[in-house]
Amino acid sequence: MEVPLVAGITQEAIDQIATNMDIKHDILSNLDDGLRTFRVQLTITNRGETPIPKEGWVIYICYIRMIEPNHLPAPEGVVRDDIKFTHLQGCTFALEPASTFKAIQQNEVKKINFLAENWIVSKTDIMPNCLPLFILEKLPVMKAKTKPINRYIELEMKPFKVKINGKLQDKPEAYILEVNSEKEYIKITGQDAPGVFYGIQSLMSLTSDNYTIPKSNIKDAPRFAYRGMEFDVARNFFGKETVLKLFDLMAIYKLNRFHFHLTDDEGWRLEFEGLEELTKVGGHRCHDLNEKHCIMPQLGSGPTTIGSGSGYYTKKDYQEILQYAKERHIQVIPEIDMPGHSHALNKAMQSRYQKLLQDGKMNEARRYVLVDPNDTSQYKSIQMYTDNAINPCLESTYNFIEKIVKTLIDYHKTIMPLKVYHFGGDEVAKGTWENSTACNEVVNNSSNLPGKEVFKEYFVRKLSNITAKYDINLAAWEDGVMKSGTVPYNISALKNKEIFAYAWDNVWEWGNSNRAYKLANDGFKIVMSQATHLYFDHPYEPDPEEPGYYWATRFTDTRKTFGFMPENIYGNAKVARSGEPITKEQLCGKEGKTCVQLKKFENLAGIQGHLWSETVRNPERFEFMVYPRLLALSERAWHRAAWELEKDKKKREENRKKDWERFANTVGYREMKRLDRLGIKYRVPPPGAVYNDDQLKVNTAFPGLIVQYSVNGGKTWCDVDDAAKSITDGLVLLRTR
Repeated sequence: MEVPLVAGITQEAIDQIATNMDIKHDILSNLDDGLRTFRVQLTITNRGETPIPKEGWVIYICYIRMIEPNHLPAPEGVVRDDIKFTHLQGCTFALEPASTFKAIQQNEVKKINFLAENWIVSKTDIMPNCLPLFILEKLPVMKAKTKPINRYIELEMKPFKVKINGKLQDKPEAYILEVNSEKEYIKITGQDAPGVFYGIQSLMSLTSDNYTIPKSNIKDAPRFAYRGMEFDVARNFFGKETVLKLFDLMAIYKLNRFHFHLTDDEGWRLEFEGLEELTKVGGHRCHDLNEKHCIMPQLGSGPTTIGSGSGYYTKKDYQEILQYAKERHIQVIPEIDMPGHSHALNKAMQSRYQKLLQDGKMNEARRYVLVDPNDTSQYKSIQMYTDNAINPCLESTYNFIEKIVKTLIDYHKTIMPLKVYHFGGDEVAKGTWENSTACNEVVNNSSNLPGKEVFKEYFVRKLSNITAKYDINLAAWEDGVMKSGTVPYNISALKNKEIFAYAWDNVWEWGNSNRAYKLANDGFKIVMSQATHLYFDHPYEPDPEEPGYYWATRFTDTRKTFGFMPENIYGNAKVARSGEPITKEQLCGKEGKTCVQLKKFENLAGIQGHLWSETVRNPERFEFMVYPRLLALSERAWHRAAWELEKDKKKREENRKKDWERFANTVGYREMKRLDRLGIKYRVPPPGAVYNDDQLKVNTAFPGLIVQYSVNGGKTWCDVDDAAKSITDGLVLLRTR
């Protein structure tokens, strides 16, 4: 059975009203009161024969500025020109007729004037498909102790227990969604505010195209507390609009951590007051051989500062990103990558040093020195840099780090207190600091340092002391907290309450896939980040035309991400990078000792996807690479499938295949329509096709997509039907849409 969301007005009438309601948005002024507010006029024109009634409907819009900021978000709302505005959550506002509203007859016009906060100057400030999102008769919501008899939606927050792995327990973010068709009500109960929010997301997901919802009784809770997405804006820069749009999709699919990779060799992307060179120099790429004014072009960024190689977020931009994330229950984790991956940082700070020296400000110049001028060490990083490490043996390095940490604390404090500081720590090149005079002095003056190989651990301990002082937890890539990549650092020597390690480097034939479980068993909180399954910068298919790097695996399609097993890491190993099958002996050694088993399951904090941007230069390519893989990531982050822990490999594969078919049908028939409505330019997989008994047979990775054919070289296209399947002569082109 299904519960109609619309009562009183027929669906046919609603469709007609929605189709013929023309809504125009005009900015009347941005400059009236010193940019505190701007004036807007909405013009509603009824182009249809059916009057827009005087009551019984509501329009939901997404507006990125607070409407009537002197009155909203007060729950009672505010009336302007016979329309009542109410703020719900995030950018969602409800517009409904007030008691003085009169029906809008055919070809009549209704103008509504209101104020909104700050200003709007760009078309992209108006969200896609936001006017209207949908038009429905409003269901009565009783704010009283006595509930209505029927036709209501109830939101409630109270503690309850859910059964997880056979045990009843309290679980943050859990929710209960009840859709009762007999009594005609919908109730969402959340363990907390995020739980209510996720219950609403599930309600929206269940809602059909004609606004009906199946009878449901769902008790749901997340598998992992950490369900994340990493975005590298250092290699190529993306404006805040791309980040905010990502948050909208993360919220829909219940992802709650955003790992913000803000710095790398190729760019520094966040403004820090008092250190302007970080973005003035480090935030731009151009042809400057001395790199005094900008970083040399990398990754095809070109000789000028125009393009994706240049750009940065101001403090205001960053805080807007934080606010938008907070409204969607997403925690932002900033990453400032060091001591390696610091080419842009080093060049920026050297430029600052030279400028201050020229101005005669010697003490100020020395305050944040990051490189030992007497260091003759020779090294080359994986990305072929010979100068991309800051020096861990200079006290001025820690002056700089404390400045960065304190500034981030300040940026976060009024919006989303900084809980985790990610310092990167990965891929420090062999030979770094070998001939550093400063490091020799540290070794000679310390009884705690047995040799130069521990400089990175020394760095991590110092960084831990700084962050722990401010009650901030620490995070790093796995090799950032390991000796020679094999032995975890002594976690008891680190002062933070929790240390997060992101396990990424699992190329099966390299023998590092056990790092995740080693670190978990030693007390680190692990975020599963395995490159073979969770790096969305890798190609979808092993085809030269498919974009992306392929250093970890030749391809990662959506099905591969869907099939990832975080609690059975070695069960994910099927082939080496070459495509050759990998044996258990190759993976685990003759006696199986290499495959360390997970003993402390409670230290698996969660899982995240990654978009590294070396080959991604615009929002369209970003969306192509991320979607629909993000949906598969969400599935594994929220839900542990029964087949994941099945020991019988044959049974596991059979059950995984059935589960994939269910998921693929859901994506193809339902979720891709949602992505279309949201304006997401996701990747549409090419069709599969064979000739069998002179018949053309086709299929797609996601059922529900349409396969088309062309017999004239792509000039015209037709849907594949029974008649088309008998075509046997000439060249036939196929595509999916």
